[in-house]
Amino acid sequence: MASVTFKNVTKKFGLNEVLHDVSLQIADQEFLVLVGPSGCGKSTLLRMLAGLEETTEGEIHIGDRLVNHLPPRSREIAMVFQDYALYPHMTVAENMSFGLRLKGIDLGEIDRRVLKAANILHIEPLLRRTPRQLSGGQRQRVAIGRAIVREPKVFLFDEPLSNLDAKLREEMRIEIAKLHQKLATTIIYVTHDQVEAMTLASRIAVVNAGQIQQVGAPTEVFGRPENVFVAGFIGSPTMNFIEGELARAGGGLRFKTAGVDVPVMGGPAGGPPSSLDRSGTPAVLGVRPEAIHIDRGDAPADGAVPAEVEVVELLGYRKNVHLKVGAAGAKVLASVGAAEGSEPGEKVSLRFDPAGLHLFEKATGRRIR
Repeated sequence: MASVTFKNVTKKFGLNEVLHDVSLQIADQEFLVLVGPSGCGKSTLLRMLAGLEETTEGEIHIGDRLVNHLPPRSREIAMVFQDYALYPHMTVAENMSFGLRLKGIDLGEIDRRVLKAANILHIEPLLRRTPRQLSGGQRQRVAIGRAIVREPKVFLFDEPLSNLDAKLREEMRIEIAKLHQKLATTIIYVTHDQVEAMTLASRIAVVNAGQIQQVGAPTEVFGRPENVFVAGFIGSPTMNFIEGELARAGGGLRFKTAGVDVPVMGGPAGGPPSSLDRSGTPAVLGVRPEAIHIDRGDAPADGAVPAEVEVVELLGYRKNVHLKVGAAGAKVLASVGAAEGSEPGEKVSLRFDPAGLHLFEKATGRRIR
């Protein structure tokens, strides 16, 4: 197995620069997920590592080897694509072994590798079938098996589950996680689905507009997002954002805007006193939907926010309650238990759990620490 290093990597297509000075270190046997919206550059980064795209500037290392000028076959990687890319006239076994046969590997060794991969992926009964006789999930297993038999140093996955339905995606996520545990190999996985990123990754690298916004463990990226983009992209339902400014009050710091006045640092909500010098700073308050509590009837507590219920979505064990808050009518979403009895048009007050609050500079989008 091997580590992977991107060092000051830039990629241009003509005058269009799609990756900007990217540096990233992926440890041996790590499962790193590159996540971001379509067009952010994450697949291009993967294709550059695979040797399918040339690097405009910078260096890419696999282990101790600089691989910028090596052809794909010499990089000891295996890539699993979104569209399976199976040969329709070949059986499953033939598809899995095709690359090995081109290399002239001994037939006995080929059979050993194919059977081992089929056993890992539970596709032994499918080895004599052709792709048209397989389901989408089975085809994806075959594509993964074709990668396994090559015994690469690094596995690359480029949105491998996006063509599957929701149930199959969930099943294949579990299979890929098990595969990493069994093979103990380095995996770099590209997706735009933050649920895949959170459930699979050892670490997540969030990419936007050709730059890495944050790298960290899933709990770190979710719990302490570095900027507004990361905060809004990671988490489902997505984080709520309210624009206002910070004000010093009662030995602490409060966030204020029309109809919203909540403690955020120092004072009752806790927090570092050094943050108090930010009084008057235009800011964005981020609130996770699960950190919003809905009250009705009693006198509102300090920091409670008046709101009106607009839409209620029942999701089985949870409800999404869409609300309009404050005089400016900012839109927020609360994720609450199914027993919550809010109705459209109802006047309520909201309490924000301090542990679920995040502050960002309005001008830069960066986290206020």
